[in-house]
Amino acid sequence: MILLMLAGAAAAAAPDRPAGHPADSRTDRARDRPVVVSSLTTQQLLEYCRGKDSDPTANFCTGYILGEFDALSLSGDICPLPARASNIEVAAAVRKYLHARAKKTGTGAPSFVVRDALRDAYPCKRR
Repeated sequence: MILLMLAGAAAAAAPDRPAGHPADSRTDRARDRPVVVSSLTTQQLLEYCRGKDSDPTANFCTGYILGEFDALSLSGDICPLPARASNIEVAAAVRKYLHARAKKTGTGAPSFVVRDALRDAYPCKRR
């Protein structure tokens, strides 16, 4: 209820602007950038993913990777073959990518790094 009241107050306080106003262009630019709300850093994910690439342990690292795998697979961003998409194989592919690029991947959001690893491991054939 409080959130609805705040949203209404914000909408009422927002000035009416004509189309093409400079504030509109800032909003358009912001829409073009991805928004990452996770406080997890790539370095933290690397810490969680220490150990052998094919470690079958169900832990935070594996859950993070499999969650992103499912989301990317459902959206059609990756195209895994069922025979190559076991939990261990998916986690191993991403861990191997992370370990091989540990120094290079430290600056991007972890979701983007995992996405890139999964795109490399499970590419879609482009027509």
